[in-house]
Formats: sequence, C-alpha cells, structure tokens
Amino acid sequence: MLQDEVFTTWTRELEDAPVVVVYLCGELDASSVPALLSDLSEAINSNRSIMIDTHLLAYIDSTGLGALFSVKQALRDSDRGLCIVGAHGLLAKILKVARAEKEFRCYETSDEAMAEAVTPGW
Repeated sequence: MLQDEVFTTWTRELEDAPVVVVYLCGELDASSVPALLSDLSEAINSNRSIMIDTHLLAYIDSTGLGALFSVKQALRDSDRGLCIVGAHGLLAKILKVARAEKEFRCYETSDEAMAEAVTPGW
C-alpha cells in the first residue's frame, strides 16, 4: 500500500430496503482488512443484507478477497446476502480469475442491485 493511500469505509442503511450499503475507498489488503471487518461488524449483526460499493476501491489482494468471502459466509448462515457493485480494474479481474463471480452477485450500479435486493440470500 502506498504510504499516502488510506483505506476508508462508510455505511448507509436504506430505509425502504433490507440492505446496508458499505462504500470502500482506497486499498483493501492485509493491513486494512481488520479495519474493514471492524467497520462491517454492525452491518453483519443487523438483519440486513450488505451491498459493497467498490467504485472507489483502488486495489484488493487475496486477503481482502478472503475477507469478502468470510462476510458472505456469515450472512449466508442467516439467509442474507452480499453483493458487489462497481467492480472494475483489478477487482473485476480477480473476481473473474478466482471464479468468485459465482459466489457474489456483481452489478455495475446500485440501482441494478436494488432491483434484486429483495431476493432471499441475494
């Protein structure tokens, strides 16, 4: 990770849908995964599915991808889901190479994701 590159997240609960949107910004790697999991703990413990918006994510490594799989599994156990919105660049390539597109529902826009957000296990 570049020294001046900062990983941040912020969340938004949608009032009219059972979804929490989590925006990722910066680089998701071994040094930032603990921050991600800490930030996601409240969303994981809610009764909502999670939409991960990656439009501002600049980089992800295998540790970051593993964290997303862990969150997906935690939600699956309670019939909730996790989708990824805005995968581009390296993240899109990694999802394709790892065949993770079969595990995660991936959408270009949040509007596309919201159209299917009511599907159990999304």
